[in-house]
Amino acid sequence: MRNLVPLSPTLYLPPRDRLLLGKPLAAALDTSDPEAWVDLDRQISIAAAWRSGVMPLRSLLRKRHADGHGSVDWAAAPRWDEEARDVTWSRFPPSETETALVLCHDRWQAREAALAFAPGRPALLPLLLVRCADSRRRVRERARRVLGAALDGPEAPASELVPLALRLTLRPHGDWALERVLDAAGPLPPALTSRLCASPLARVRILGVRLSLERGLLTPAGLTELALTAPDRAVRHLCTGALLAAVHAGDPERLLDPLLTASSAVARSSAVMALHRAGRWQEAALHLADPSARVRSAARLVLRMVGRDTQDLYRALCADPAAPGLAPGALFGLAESGVPDAAALLRPLMAHPKGPVRTAALAALRMRDAISPDELMAAMDDPHPPVVRTARKALVPYVLLVPEEWLAGLVAPGRPRHVRRSGLRLLCAHSLALRKRVLVPLEEDEDPEVAHEAQRARYEPLPPAGSGG
Repeated sequence: MRNLVPLSPTLYLPPRDRLLLGKPLAAALDTSDPEAWVDLDRQISIAAAWRSGVMPLRSLLRKRHADGHGSVDWAAAPRWDEEARDVTWSRFPPSETETALVLCHDRWQAREAALAFAPGRPALLPLLLVRCADSRRRVRERARRVLGAALDGPEAPASELVPLALRLTLRPHGDWALERVLDAAGPLPPALTSRLCASPLARVRILGVRLSLERGLLTPAGLTELALTAPDRAVRHLCTGALLAAVHAGDPERLLDPLLTASSAVARSSAVMALHRAGRWQEAALHLADPSARVRSAARLVLRMVGRDTQDLYRALCADPAAPGLAPGALFGLAESGVPDAAALLRPLMAHPKGPVRTAALAALRMRDAISPDELMAAMDDPHPPVVRTARKALVPYVLLVPEEWLAGLVAPGRPRHVRRSGLRLLCAHSLALRKRVLVPLEEDEDPEVAHEAQRARYEPLPPAGSGG
């Protein structure tokens, strides 16, 4: 056994405990992270509500950490005194750290009292912004008056508060904060975009992208990156739409090129449709064989808008059965475009040397309802598993018409695994009596799925006589 490296004792303290030990806000948490302020508000409120006990910080704190204090005692934190109707400040006027603690107190009276000491302290502006969305009306109205006066100052960092204000819009009373901060911030710096779109919450990321689009903060390169890589579908759609709206005749900036090769079929189809507006309609022919039906349909529409016959283009793509570069999407497009002789062009492609092309030919013939059960039965011996799966799905409606001996031969030992698995599924679509007869000898089969199905069929009771089962 490998010896593990001994771990050193951690000196980590949560932000709420650092504040209780007198650390300034800049040393207690990441002041640029909106989630850090929201978490601080929640953590202090919980700790202040359960302040009766002492929270030990393990052995490392008993000796040398926490500025000599052996533990963090929230019972010693400033709190609301009902008799005095005021906060039990340890000093007066209270320090920035104590004011921050009480601004997040669980008692609304304490939060309201702390607002009187927030003016003139820029480090407390984020917590003041949080209080503008407070659940208590008296607290949030007073906080809004204090914040409004602070933001009217000449050196108020209003733009730095935008990410936090955007995060607070998820709260019931958080919209006012965003509107007030945006009014005070004026034109936003483009560098703020990365912070607006980096929230761990999807709703905030979407709101951040919308705000960035409204304020014109995103460059074409930034729009392209978000349209291709953003984890949220709504963000990708917003950025794709904004990018396509910037495309004009000729597309000199080549804004469509990254979208035409995107992994998203929605982005590719939107870019193909924009080819007509950009004057690049000839390139739509390159997307007639796209793997996505949505993109193929967009390409056909663009070409029909300029009077081009897509049926001839599909005939040319599928004319040579031995063509090495034949794309499976071309076969689907041939079936979708309604070419009269599509079946005659597709049938030879069932013998194409590439398995994906054979699969596409079989599926396209099925789309045109131009394939017989005999051809489907022959396709069940194909060495390419997707061809067998496609044939099996098409054979299900005819399973009661195929010879039982042939059906039993599909699951016989020695056949390829993908053929046996598809044969099992066809057997499941047949009667239980046939399954029992065919699968009884296979209860000890080396394929666990075949053996399991055989044992299940053995113990499954037959339906009563005359029930039609």
